[in-house]
Amino acid sequence: MSSSSPTVDKDLKSDSTSSGQSSSSSLPSFPRKTPVKFDRDLIALIETNVDDVTGEILSRTIERALSEGAEDATAIPFLGKKGREGYTVRIVCSTESVDKFSQLLVEETGTLGVKTTEYSRLKVPRKIIAIPFAIEAFRGNVSVKIAIFKGRLLRIKPELSDCLRISESQKIPLRDVLEQVVDVTRNHITKNPSLLLNDESQKEK
Repeated sequence: MSSSSPTVDKDLKSDSTSSGQSSSSSLPSFPRKTPVKFDRDLIALIETNVDDVTGEILSRTIERALSEGAEDATAIPFLGKKGREGYTVRIVCSTESVDKFSQLLVEETGTLGVKTTEYSRLKVPRKIIAIPFAIEAFRGNVSVKIAIFKGRLLRIKPELSDCLRISESQKIPLRDVLEQVVDVTRNHITKNPSLLLNDESQKEK
């Protein structure tokens, strides 16, 4: 069984922000009748409200959670009872890691309890590819995450740590590195459209 050939949207422009992601205003339009296959999994959300924790502690909490494998960690400001200002600290993690990150929140913030919820998550298929990249004296590969929607390129996101390393070693602004990696990635995929095929499509060919 053969699958339809993937297409690369040539009008996809790189974002002018430092995120290195493609601009949503130039994303391709898709036929409404084309079936979409999302990746599905279960995730856990852990959260707690704190009103007596400094910004330094919140920053440490988020950094530690991310370094220990959390998928996301945020602190959202709120106005509580008697006009108290505080933060809702949230950690997104695997369902197997709930106890681990609940303990982290207690240790770092001193909270006396946390709330946990499980969610079913739908994800646009994505993959990480190695892109040959050269700038100034640097020659090597950069890891880039690409999101694929209905067989077309939806988003390009260079690995920040790779780009930071290049920026620092070559004395080049990070924004310039990110933008050039996005451009090189787009050109590379245009020449190698099979990169947009997911694993199932490649097996079917």
